[in-house]
Amino acid sequence: MSKDVWVIAMPKLGETVTEGTIGSWLKQVGDTVAFDDPLFEVSTDKVDSEIPSPYDGVVLEILVPAGQSVPVGTPLVRIGPPGAELASYDADAPAVGGSEGPATAYPEAAFAEPGVQPAPVNADGDVYEVTMPKLGETVTEGTLSRWLKHAGDRVEFDDPLFEVSTDKVDSEIPSPYDGVILEILVTAGETVPVGTTLVRIGEPGAKVGSGAGGAPAAAAVPAPAAAGTETPAAAGAPATPVAPAAGGNGAGRMLSPMVRRLAAEHGLDLSAVAGTGAGGRIRREDVQAVIAEGGTGAPIAAHLAPAAPAGVAAPAAPQPAAAAAPAAGPGDERDEVVPLSRMRLTVADLMVKSLNTSAHVWTSVEVDFDAIDKVRAAHKDQFKKEVGASLTYLPFIARAVCEGLRAYPSVNSSIDIPAKTQTLHPYVNLGIAVDLDQQGLVVPVVKDADAMNIRGIAKTITTMAGAARAKKLSMADMSGSTFTITNPGPFASFASSPVINQPNVAILCTDGVTRRPVAVGDAIAIHPMGIIGLVYDHRAFDGSTASLFLLHLRNTLQDRDWAAEVS
Repeated sequence: MSKDVWVIAMPKLGETVTEGTIGSWLKQVGDTVAFDDPLFEVSTDKVDSEIPSPYDGVVLEILVPAGQSVPVGTPLVRIGPPGAELASYDADAPAVGGSEGPATAYPEAAFAEPGVQPAPVNADGDVYEVTMPKLGETVTEGTLSRWLKHAGDRVEFDDPLFEVSTDKVDSEIPSPYDGVILEILVTAGETVPVGTTLVRIGEPGAKVGSGAGGAPAAAAVPAPAAAGTETPAAAGAPATPVAPAAGGNGAGRMLSPMVRRLAAEHGLDLSAVAGTGAGGRIRREDVQAVIAEGGTGAPIAAHLAPAAPAGVAAPAAPQPAAAAAPAAGPGDERDEVVPLSRMRLTVADLMVKSLNTSAHVWTSVEVDFDAIDKVRAAHKDQFKKEVGASLTYLPFIARAVCEGLRAYPSVNSSIDIPAKTQTLHPYVNLGIAVDLDQQGLVVPVVKDADAMNIRGIAKTITTMAGAARAKKLSMADMSGSTFTITNPGPFASFASSPVINQPNVAILCTDGVTRRPVAVGDAIAIHPMGIIGLVYDHRAFDGSTASLFLLHLRNTLQDRDWAAEVS
């Protein structure tokens, strides 16, 4: 029996995080774990996270008990291959591969970011491999958007190494090793499955092929197989469609949630679609090409593996023809056609999905910000000095929103029509939409915002917005919102109707504040006025609730003694 043992180390859950505390173990010695099963909980001074298992196997040994704090990179648990017996495990043996093949050790500091899986290192310790990280529970692939280092460059542990885009998040991935870039295996712009080897790092003069038992340098050394994970294709190999397996709608094949959803929506038989991804994996582009050619349940010849006589290997299916672009009016030689970024495509997909999911309705209220303006003028300098955040209108609005959501809990809910249920959230996880220099939007989440005062809210929003623009947010930072605010006001918008951030049932828009004449009692005065709009899902509540929520918000903003809270 193979004695392969894999070590899971304390992950680095933030740029400045140096240690973590094991909150609880979700699996115990002897338990069988599958790839992506919750394995343990970690608490740091930045975040609490549930860490999934990067392997299938059996928990052989827990090295750090719950409640103990240890440095990043400390070995926490050893996992053996599926079917391994505890009696066959030598606790004193190093975490190396089986004797049947080249030894592959797993450095105990291999996690540089959540989801960066331990990468093989050759037996001599000369060459390390960094793989495509898993940046979310349902993420199965990522696009390497940009290399920050190049072949021959020297890198230190935690140096920014490359940028990855997924359908969930854009992230800057640091190097988990010191060394020199020996070989880059995936070019910028290429989309590859999680676990694909991206780059090899070692000391100058190290032999790239030595870690693969003399395998060619271009061949990616596979990481331990995990459930639903395929061995990455050799770097640079052409993406040739592979004949689909018969039976079931893609049964037994690794399929992303996006592929499954598209197939279900259009009635596609995935068992009849040939994938162009690594190992014959069906990619989103394969399904979209079938759909573009008019495919529903009927096979499309360009995407199907042709039948072959018994005993004869089926020939590779031809590459799908590009779908014809819809007519866009007369062309002009001055036009510039540019490819859409992955983030732009993701935003487009999410927006359409939200519009197709929720019954969007917009209502608004006008707010007099005169009292808040006076407080801002009196306290903004001291506030900035003490809190490190500007005293804009947004913290006041966010604070008032939290109180309004307590008064009208259906606005702070999620709805499940198929299950015929509505979940009321007794806490406020406040999403704040952040513009990334007109390249896309992300929504970091202020967890338990209703437990914060205006200072805490302002500081947290400023910190998370900065992290978003620096591409330092983790999936945990952008998950779990119960209500969202978008703030185009600084761009002088008048009244906006944003798209709901699923699975929320409402989103608030804070538009521009301008000074203009208003009636104040029996007099006319110049006050700062602004429109606050609410887009809500009419399935969750009605217009009366929306209007009462906005009325509560307006009255809180206009009548609260904000000076007492700010000072």
